[in-house]
Amino acid sequence: MRGMDASAVGAAPDDAIDALTNPALGHGLAYAKISDVSASTVRMIDRRQMMRQIADSIRNTDGCEVKELGPDDDLADIARFDVVFIDYYLDDMETDGTRAEQIATNVQGLRKEGQRQQIVLMSTFEGVRAMRSQFRKTASIDAASFAFVAKRDLDEDWKVKAHLEMLARGMQHSSTLGDYISAVKKSARDAAETLSATIDDLDIGDFAYIQRIALHADGHPLGDYLSWLLSSHLSTIAFEGELREKQRLVDAMEFEDGPLSPSEPSTAVAALYHDALFARNLGPLSGHPRAEPGSELANVPFVQLGDVFLTDDKSRAVVVLSPDCDLAFSTHEKRQPDLNLGVILVFGDPNSVTSEIGDEVNSSTEGMLHDTEVYRIDWRFNTFQTVRLGDLQEFLNSLNFDVSKRDRLRPIYSLKLQHELGSHLMRVGPPVMPPVARHAKSKIHYRRADEVVTEDLNTDDLVIAHFKRQSKVRLTPSLVSKLKHACGEVRDDLAVKLETMPTNDDKERKAKRDSASKVEALENQIRGSDVWTGLLGDHPLPAVGQSARLRGSIYLATAGGWTFPNPQAVMLVVGEETADGSAETSATEDALSTEAEVSERHADQSREDEPLKPAKVERVAAAKVGKAKKERP
Repeated sequence: MRGMDASAVGAAPDDAIDALTNPALGHGLAYAKISDVSASTVRMIDRRQMMRQIADSIRNTDGCEVKELGPDDDLADIARFDVVFIDYYLDDMETDGTRAEQIATNVQGLRKEGQRQQIVLMSTFEGVRAMRSQFRKTASIDAASFAFVAKRDLDEDWKVKAHLEMLARGMQHSSTLGDYISAVKKSARDAAETLSATIDDLDIGDFAYIQRIALHADGHPLGDYLSWLLSSHLSTIAFEGELREKQRLVDAMEFEDGPLSPSEPSTAVAALYHDALFARNLGPLSGHPRAEPGSELANVPFVQLGDVFLTDDKSRAVVVLSPDCDLAFSTHEKRQPDLNLGVILVFGDPNSVTSEIGDEVNSSTEGMLHDTEVYRIDWRFNTFQTVRLGDLQEFLNSLNFDVSKRDRLRPIYSLKLQHELGSHLMRVGPPVMPPVARHAKSKIHYRRADEVVTEDLNTDDLVIAHFKRQSKVRLTPSLVSKLKHACGEVRDDLAVKLETMPTNDDKERKAKRDSASKVEALENQIRGSDVWTGLLGDHPLPAVGQSARLRGSIYLATAGGWTFPNPQAVMLVVGEETADGSAETSATEDALSTEAEVSERHADQSREDEPLKPAKVERVAAAKVGKAKKERP
């Protein structure tokens, strides 16, 4: 077997495995014989060969130094490497990633203070992607120093180069972000202890003083006021002290190039924004908290500015926009409620955040999270209505609004909506919602043998990202591989036609030279890496029926009505009907770029494509599949 007899294999099984998994050679006859007797050994050989191919691709990228380690090897030298790749399943007999978690923890512990080292989790199994967050937490890895990459996205040199460039771009910020995250955790723990100590210093006299002096006349509930007061104090001591120094460093950061991560954005970002947007768990619509049961005041609804109610089916929303000073009342005689007070209501529609905003929408509240879906409430000011305070609960019930629970827009967002209703003056500009991404259906079209070849793609191959009424397509490495394969099919077809082209006169000879140039251009495109690495990232969706050139001979189109711009074009089409007649409507109707964006995209096509900047990663360590057992295969 590769120059080793049975005794040599038995004495050095690891050397035998290395001989069988040489990336430059095929498996050979020995592999076929092993497959007949040991399925587990075959799996180990296949995984080991893939790891060696990845390691070779890294070595070929800008001269990176690569060191391969087994799960039992010494990690003493690991700190000098910029990137550490770890396979999730390190031993063939293991059923989980416990071994990889232990090694990742050790690598993290050996990292020097302030070092910009990235840990990259890899796996052949796509299900591991969903476990990446738990893996990072278990191994105590900072979020800024961690990434996940599927092995299928590292099976070609250009893919490896693209991922290393992503890691290099993120590496320059990882230390600063890691320090900030650690500082936030410490500050939050210290703030909780400080808040507890502050509460312990308060006695019943203090609470009575607050209620009697500040709240009694207006009737504001003491508990609601204390929650606001204490949460504001907690935020102050947690984020407005020593943490400011770390914040200033993060403030100076700017992410110009992307993507910085091979994984799609997390819904955790949307959850953070939802909590910043809404105060939750406010309970049912009811009377004043101090009203006696059975009294007239017990039936007067107690609402505040920004209270939001939804129908049971989440198809409609309504928000209270009356000023708090008008809505406030007390249980004593000096400030009785005015049952004839007109309560200002505005109605809206909860829609997917990726859907198109209609012309009738005057304002939107983005970032409402329900389960794993992110919604936007589109408010229509022409639905403005006032309802008597005494009739409010009956009115909401008649429209099937769920009054058993409600959320409340936090002051900055409720005041913004209130000002937008009254006028367009003194607008408040809150932080924008982060981009939201999801998968979409798509197809690849190209010409071969004078016919159009169509390939239906998996929804996992393409991601549509929506931000600020703009939609962009993010191409994954697996999809780029399929586009590259399609280019190869087009090249082969043109090459066959080239051989049969006549050369009887100057016109025919010129036509053949032109065709030869196209074949050569396609060949150079396929052999190179700039086109394929350039396709990774975000590309604006063209208008329905139009196409836009991405890189080389690759074009992007939306829905039907488009045409091939040239014979060698490979078309990636989003939102077109599939074989079963279904279509991805979100790509064609709900998530299209504006005409201005399309025009700008076409203007960009006139400029030459610029290659990606070379990655600055110099040293990479890869943890390989476990060593072979000390026994004869």
